[in-house]
Amino acid sequence: MMSRLKLPLYGKILLWFLVNLAVLALFGYVYVSKLITPELEWLLSGPPGSKFEHLSARLRDQLISKPQNGWLDVLERYEDRRGVTFALFSSDGQLVLGHAPDPPEEVRKSLIDKRRAEPRQRPQRPEASSQPPKPRFLLRSENPTRYWAGIHMDILYEQGDFWHPLTMVMVSSDVSANGLLFNWTPWAILFSCGILFSALLWLPVVRGITEAIRRTNEASRRIAAGKFDVRLSDTRGDELGELATSVNVMAAQLGDYVAQQRRITADVAHELCSPIARMQMALGVVEQRSTPEQETYLKKLDNELQHMAKLVEEVLAFSKAATLPDRETAETFDLRELIDQVIAREAPECEIRVIVEDLNFHTLRSALDRALGNVLRNAVRYARDIEIHACSQNDRVTIQVLDQGPGVPADSLARLFEPFYRPEAARGRNTGGSGLGLAITKRCIDACGGTVTARLREPAGLIVEIVIPNG
Repeated sequence: MMSRLKLPLYGKILLWFLVNLAVLALFGYVYVSKLITPELEWLLSGPPGSKFEHLSARLRDQLISKPQNGWLDVLERYEDRRGVTFALFSSDGQLVLGHAPDPPEEVRKSLIDKRRAEPRQRPQRPEASSQPPKPRFLLRSENPTRYWAGIHMDILYEQGDFWHPLTMVMVSSDVSANGLLFNWTPWAILFSCGILFSALLWLPVVRGITEAIRRTNEASRRIAAGKFDVRLSDTRGDELGELATSVNVMAAQLGDYVAQQRRITADVAHELCSPIARMQMALGVVEQRSTPEQETYLKKLDNELQHMAKLVEEVLAFSKAATLPDRETAETFDLRELIDQVIAREAPECEIRVIVEDLNFHTLRSALDRALGNVLRNAVRYARDIEIHACSQNDRVTIQVLDQGPGVPADSLARLFEPFYRPEAARGRNTGGSGLGLAITKRCIDACGGTVTARLREPAGLIVEIVIPNG
């Protein structure tokens, strides 16, 4: 299954802005398409019309400066340079010079000028007609789509003994006529500059929003990790400022609640120590006076009392682990030496493979000692073929405890370090343990400023990985 594409909030806002512009452009295109009817004279009423007139005047000047047998060369040069078709039509709608296709009927009607349709016989060739040029026209024909732009010129063409008034016609497959009638480039540049300017204009606002959300998200992650001292700046006067205030209040209340819960847990565990000790002393007295028939029951009672005492001891250790940074200071020590001490204490009879770099480690020694001890004790209790790897990279030390035991269900990995959590499918209570060992490990590693995670090992087993900054 493909993962969902993650897009930053600013990217989403900018994308939505571009979609908005695209919708507006589509509406504009549809609107303009409705306006572009076969009668397009209105397009020649502004700068395009003046540009077309100037083009016609330049062509006329070049034509009258050359003999008639060179006019076709002039038109062909214009076609090559402009990328559209140029042609000269007589005032009766007939093609005189050029390679234009046959004009449709609506175009032919515009070509015919009844006031100039009659050819005139003259003794000499005039350079221009005495009549002013007629208005321009711009039409569209279908099947195929062509645009016909024409203007009546004040120039005559000699054919036989007669002089014919001419009309210059420009034929193009698009309305822009390669920029002669309409140039898209300035509009594209203006559109691009508008997008860029809008993006820059939105940048401070969107960046402020995304930055506030990023800080809130980061604070939420730290609160979820138990860092209840996180506080956000709530100086914004909008909903994000209100959200920051709510997160600060929530963090303070959660911190007070958890601190109170820890105090109660520690106090209860501490208070249980005395009655359990008195019960053990009383049980010892009773065992001295017990009969053989009562001895079995008293032994079971003693086992339960020992289990309770161990559980209370671990609850006290779990509560004290949260205050390790306040009670202890970091020190520099040899990591290999510490690991050897933990192995000698927790697994003296087990053969454990150790691959550890020689390095000096600066952190809370006793906290790391307790954490490694709990992880190793867990591995020895449930697994075999245990290995310990440790290395340093980028000022961070990574310690891995690997085993080839039964592992745990994949959906239990995220909860292994929760207090009293026991994945029953793999490890039952009859194997021992209170479910607090890995929770204490997490508290100890948190006190060192590091992280501890667990993942399954192939083909079987578990990998517990500890990462702690060195120094």
